[in-house]
Amino acid sequence: MKKVLVAGAALLIVGSMVSAASAEVSLSGDARVRYVGTSDYVRNISVNPNGTLNEDKNGYADNWNSRIRVKFHAKANGGAFMKARLRLDDVKWGTEGSENEGWSMWKNGKNVWADYAFIGVPMGPVTFTGGVQEASYSKFFEYDQRPGRAKLEYKTDNLRLIGLIDMIDENATSVQDQFDDNDLMAYGFVAAFQINDDWSIKGYARYRDDQMDWDSEDSVRYVSADSNDPGNATAGFIAVTDTTRTPHVDTSGFLGSIHAQGKVAMVGLEGELAYKEADVQGTQDDGWGWYVNASMDMGAFIPSVMIGGTYDGYQADDDFGFIMIGAAEPITVIREVGTEAGDSFFAALMANYAVSDQFKLAANLVYYDIDINEDSEEGIPDVRGAVDAWEISGSATYVISEGADLSYKLGYLDPSYDGRVNSAGISDDGYFGQYLRMQIKF
Repeated sequence: MKKVLVAGAALLIVGSMVSAASAEVSLSGDARVRYVGTSDYVRNISVNPNGTLNEDKNGYADNWNSRIRVKFHAKANGGAFMKARLRLDDVKWGTEGSENEGWSMWKNGKNVWADYAFIGVPMGPVTFTGGVQEASYSKFFEYDQRPGRAKLEYKTDNLRLIGLIDMIDENATSVQDQFDDNDLMAYGFVAAFQINDDWSIKGYARYRDDQMDWDSEDSVRYVSADSNDPGNATAGFIAVTDTTRTPHVDTSGFLGSIHAQGKVAMVGLEGELAYKEADVQGTQDDGWGWYVNASMDMGAFIPSVMIGGTYDGYQADDDFGFIMIGAAEPITVIREVGTEAGDSFFAALMANYAVSDQFKLAANLVYYDIDINEDSEEGIPDVRGAVDAWEISGSATYVISEGADLSYKLGYLDPSYDGRVNSAGISDDGYFGQYLRMQIKF
């Protein structure tokens, strides 16, 4: 562990020295500390196939957490570059050990790790990048992913064409698949076109190529180190790893999205249509979803309206949404917009107001309806019903100084259950969450 800390500190020191000596190497990043509190729920509850939104939970739970991220960008004289980001100590305080074990948050050996790291080589209008890369097409389809990817990108003033190959799973624990090279791969193409100063459109098509035959799962059991006395706990134990192989369920298929964004006079418009084949989702039917958002720029005040839906098991990326529904917030109740067991519809009124250059407010009023369909997934027979929920949420952000701000977010989710979906008698009490965050960017 000391070696990890020393190596991490040395890397940061060397990086800062090189940055000072050369304009071709730079450091940047962000850091935060958060207080999070939730009432009558635990963060990130999925609407499971039988339709129950949550179990009964009473009481208030809170925690503190923090994270530091440092970006490295190095550029060779010929234009080739390297980009990487280190995450330091991304933890919930007090969860890595007890106070009697000293620096408990540093115990797990993963207090510093690479969030992404890749190289890039420009060749005229084409750039090759390879490594573990940050991938963000849209929050509704796919966002903030970290694939091992080889990518070629062609770029002009108003056009981007991207071809990519992702290695999803080598399945190295399965001997048969390893030697037969039965991997899980993905091949994709992205095209983005800037139509004019106001409008842009982009599309993403990907084929998921699943050639794996087996799934392998490791389990650890402990046996006595003393073969003459296997029941003697004082003799010590040896960890034995057992590997279980089961036939792999094919997940090959197409998925894709079309996204458009622009404005007409003072009205900003954004919309998307996304699709995933059934085997990719693990459902009986192909899934799809859509949304449209309209906003009006009135200077300090920007109101907006959003409507959308998901069908036949489509689920948006967990970064899409609001505060209590989606958006990957620390107080989010429903993890993804959409459910693998059916359809959903959502509508939202949102508003942003800049009180001043330093102080900004935001508010959301969201209606979310989930319909659980009987035939949406195999192995879940005779389940029908609906879950309706209203979200009221808001935030306030104050800029303390350049690069430092304080934010407060809170939300209330009021669910109601209909039909057989609540046969277990789940409480429909509301959920309240809040968090306070101090953040810096450098």
